[in-house]
Amino acid sequence: MRRGRRLGIGLSPARRQYAAQASRSRVDHVPTPDPPSFTRKPAPQIAEHIGDPIPKRSPTGYIQPSIRTLRPEALSPDDHVSFPVDQEYCLLWDALAQTPSELSSSTPSAVENKRPYASFRYSGEGSHFPAGTQGFFYYYVPRGPAPPASGELRFRKTHSSHPTHFSSGSDLKAAYGLPWRIQLPTIAAFPQYEALCDILLRDRCVNEQTLLIAATMGKERAARREQLPIVHSFRQPFFLDFASPLHWWHFMGIDRLYVTRPMANILAPKVAGRRLPSPWQGSAICAFIPSQSPRHKNYRIMNVLILTLVEPPTPNPDFPADLREHLPEPPRAGDLIRRGTKPWLLDLDNCEDWRAEGFRVLFENMKLPSLRDGKLVGPPKTEGAR
Repeated sequence: MRRGRRLGIGLSPARRQYAAQASRSRVDHVPTPDPPSFTRKPAPQIAEHIGDPIPKRSPTGYIQPSIRTLRPEALSPDDHVSFPVDQEYCLLWDALAQTPSELSSSTPSAVENKRPYASFRYSGEGSHFPAGTQGFFYYYVPRGPAPPASGELRFRKTHSSHPTHFSSGSDLKAAYGLPWRIQLPTIAAFPQYEALCDILLRDRCVNEQTLLIAATMGKERAARREQLPIVHSFRQPFFLDFASPLHWWHFMGIDRLYVTRPMANILAPKVAGRRLPSPWQGSAICAFIPSQSPRHKNYRIMNVLILTLVEPPTPNPDFPADLREHLPEPPRAGDLIRRGTKPWLLDLDNCEDWRAEGFRVLFENMKLPSLRDGKLVGPPKTEGAR
């Protein structure tokens, strides 16, 4: 980190507050323990694994790319990144940042005379950016209404080094087929990502107030034992383990993070006052949706939709055999999650306030301005682009 940035010299009051908060998070944050024992599968740590520090010396073949922007429409061939070997972590340099030697007439040490960079891992320990992966790091914002802090760092794979092929590319995948990402609250909360914050501010992808809000969310999330993905919108994909005894989410409002309490498995029916295990094992990528039933029009009622299956469902041996014949067909892509014979639903106007608090922000966020209306596109084609 640059000396001036560490001391907050030359920064606006809001930026100094953000820098101070990020600096405190370096002291406060400790690697999180394993997820609680009720999670049968580890929660997917999608590119947000803090864990062990990045080694000072990289293995032979590891690249340390420099980029100028994270805006898709402003990308150039100079921002292209190619991983020649399997790479566990990446040091991403800000190509436009001034070095201390450019900011001062004094002679800096070798350590100080480096441009700022961000360091991050592909995912958990033992995972890698796959060899042969090429494309562009970019800042993703969801389409339609969403909180300002809902953006993510992603990687768009392309078949060419020219960014005009950005639109025809696809996002790099991580755990369970979800996009590789680092959510903005994580970026804003830790000093190791400060170079990304600098680029986002320079690109006007975010403002200082958004970074402050995101840093508060990220620090609150990092202080907790469980590390759950943050849900901010209906139809936002998340991973769901059919057999986990409990299900749990964190929700993002316009200016705060809602940490909800765990709830019983949403597939597990209750018989004679006793909660049974889930009838099914397996997993899927799911999303919350407002209820589509005509009877629920004008009510805040939600369901869970299965987008794609990750592990096809199989009967759970812990479920009572004599009740299995009363169950519907196994969960399928396109179906609603069922608890027993009926779709699981949550009626926010007829449940406990503490239960509704986090979930209701999904309805509230529908009233926010759209962060993006159209498709994410790269720069226009120019003569000679291939």
